[in-house]
Amino acid sequence: MKNVVILLICISFSGLSAQKKAGPVIKDFGHVFEIEKPELLLKNDKIYKVIFDVYTNTDKEGDMNPLLNTVARYLNMHAQNGVPAENMKVAVVMHGLAAKDALSNEAYKEIYKIDNPNAKLITALRKANVELYVCGQSYKSRGLPIEGLSKDVKLSLSALTALIEYQEKGYKIINFN
Repeated sequence: MKNVVILLICISFSGLSAQKKAGPVIKDFGHVFEIEKPELLLKNDKIYKVIFDVYTNTDKEGDMNPLLNTVARYLNMHAQNGVPAENMKVAVVMHGLAAKDALSNEAYKEIYKIDNPNAKLITALRKANVELYVCGQSYKSRGLPIEGLSKDVKLSLSALTALIEYQEKGYKIINFN
């Protein structure tokens, strides 16, 4: 019995060391693990410009798009490791299956009968100076109402347009789809 108790205590404490935490850039999203003594880090004195190409979503209606949460993870992870938030210039283009994520909560609820699981995350990303775009071609091809677009998301002619424009500005594409 004593050995079982000791084992349970050890398991409990081992879980504490593997806790994820959010912040400092995005407080409620983008939880990441602390990695002790990583051998590769971003330098904290450089400017990093990235555009996330987000065109997939979960299969389950009502779940947050994990790729949008990855944007928050990117910001939090590097800020926790010394990169100033102002040194991370981030944009996102949503298209394909992710186009619906750009709807306001009200429009999403009217169409899908549930709250937009991405609405709070999108607002938090925008407050952190992330530029968010939706592909106009994907948006229209899915019959989504332009007036239903989130106030935190801008309409691009296409995802191609956004990706080309941001690459011309020196942004690197991150694509985890």
